[in-house]
Amino acid sequence: MSELFSQLGIDPKLLLAQGVNFAILLIVLTKFVYKPLMKMVEERRQKIELGVKGGEMAKKIVKEAEEVGQGKVKEADIHAVAIISEAERSAQKKAQDIAVQADKKAQQALQEAVLMAGRKEKEEMAKVSSEARKLVKEAIIRTVQLKPEQVDEKLIEEAVKGLRI
Repeated sequence: MSELFSQLGIDPKLLLAQGVNFAILLIVLTKFVYKPLMKMVEERRQKIELGVKGGEMAKKIVKEAEEVGQGKVKEADIHAVAIISEAERSAQKKAQDIAVQADKKAQQALQEAVLMAGRKEKEEMAKVSSEARKLVKEAIIRTVQLKPEQVDEKLIEEAVKGLRI
């Protein structure tokens, strides 16, 4: 066999040394590279698996949250409609109250205007009466050709009473 190895150019001692070196290299690589690498791959696989499970749970939770959220939105819509209808009723009541108050104020303003018109009418009548007295006095003086000292208030009053309708 050694002749066969020598014809092929193989040195059995060198072949044995390379086999031992390969075995040592295999042991070292297995212990320091392959096992830690396989351990990292396994941990990574577990993390990914955990992440997938967590994602599925998160999807379920999100779905449940959406369902709850939709329920809350429906409740909020119902509550909002109730608030809006209450606000509308309140606004209508306030509008009616404001209309009643405005009507009262308008009536008061009308009454005040009537009273003020009555006062103005009395004042104007007093002015007209005063002017009428002056005119009657002047007319009597001119018609009778009396002296102004002879025309007294009694004569003017009688003349004005005679003019009243």
